[in-house]
Amino acid sequence: MDKFVYSLGLIVLGMILGQTLKAFTVKGIIKPSIQMEKYIKLLQDISLLGLVPVISMGAFWALKIDNMIFISLPFLGVAGFVIGGGSALTAARFLKLNKKQRGSMFVSGCFANLTSFGGLICYVFLGEISYGFVSMYKLFEEVFYYTIGFPIAKSFGDYDKEDTSAVSNLVRLLLDPYIIVSFLSISIGTSLNISGVARPELYKTINAVFIPLSSLLLVTSVGYNMKFSAVGNYLRECFIITVIKFVATPLLITTAAYLLGLGTIHDGLVLKVVMILSAMPPAFNSLIPPQIYNLDKDLANSSWLFNTGALAVVLPVLYFVQKSI
Repeated sequence: MDKFVYSLGLIVLGMILGQTLKAFTVKGIIKPSIQMEKYIKLLQDISLLGLVPVISMGAFWALKIDNMIFISLPFLGVAGFVIGGGSALTAARFLKLNKKQRGSMFVSGCFANLTSFGGLICYVFLGEISYGFVSMYKLFEEVFYYTIGFPIAKSFGDYDKEDTSAVSNLVRLLLDPYIIVSFLSISIGTSLNISGVARPELYKTINAVFIPLSSLLLVTSVGYNMKFSAVGNYLRECFIITVIKFVATPLLITTAAYLLGLGTIHDGLVLKVVMILSAMPPAFNSLIPPQIYNLDKDLANSSWLFNTGALAVVLPVLYFVQKSI
């Protein structure tokens, strides 16, 4: 139970810090000259470009890939995106939502918070060894978002503000610093693993600090950007995304993982990682396409906020279910 309280408490703390900084900015307690948005972006970069690569490198360095079935992990991650996005589009058509609303439903169902929430929860519930499997599960995350998720979102909205052709998306993908740093950290960690060089014991202590700290920084940035005003107008859509994110997708992906035999590896640890990651709320990235392509921004924001909050209810369920596996 202390693990559950710790992970939930860290998420809540980050949300409160973010909302407090936002309130101080709006009320003028923090002077406009400080440019708080710039520092919030800095928090994200410290986490994603500084801490997370060190964590990933250490995770792949220590990971024992002794079964070819591990190759299925990143494909299960992609399958989760496809199921979430496809289910959201189906529901949007059934609800007869307009084109821009359907685009926002798609990104809410497709994009999942695998790093700041998923990685933290796996680490707290399952230990450091689980983070290597987290990194494998989300290996194709950014590639999928840029090459498939964003173009699909683009088809539902206005996109004359910038070049979003297939070529530009590919160039953006190859030059994206987050992807470059992530690729390098995984490559270095894997190379060290193959070389047989033992990972220093100190690394375990480093990750014990870096993993919760990176999540706290990311969740704080999420809390800063939360907007509550429009949620009441989209409760129906929010509940549908809740069912897709926390019921349909984890049931299908976890069942697929079990049938592939992942439940027999590392005493069910890998299956637990898949179950947790497949039951994550919409990612902060789900708010970007509505801004770029002029989709329904209020719907996307409401869904993200509502389902991020719903994680507080889902978290104890995840805790007790993974304990029973």
